[in-house]
Amino acid sequence: MVQVTSEANVFVFHCASPLCWKRSFTRWYDFSRHYNGAHAAEKTVFWCPVPGCSRSEDEGNVGFPRKDKMVSHVSKIHSYAGRA
Repeated sequence: MVQVTSEANVFVFHCASPLCWKRSFTRWYDFSRHYNGAHAAEKTVFWCPVPGCSRSEDEGNVGFPRKDKMVSHVSKIHSYAGRA
């Protein structure tokens, strides 16, 4: 559901799922990321690219639901400043 505020061109996006009652977002990107992460039938998994890491695909443990979380993990845990 989309709500238009009194300000011109300001929209609020509300998640229609009963599980997310009152969740609202002012940016489409944030709403889309929430919906795809929480409600998509097929969830995307982002794996750590560092071989041997417990969050890498070869270890088959647990990946990341969002790319930004995987990039943050690589930067913090593996001290890798490059882009993943």
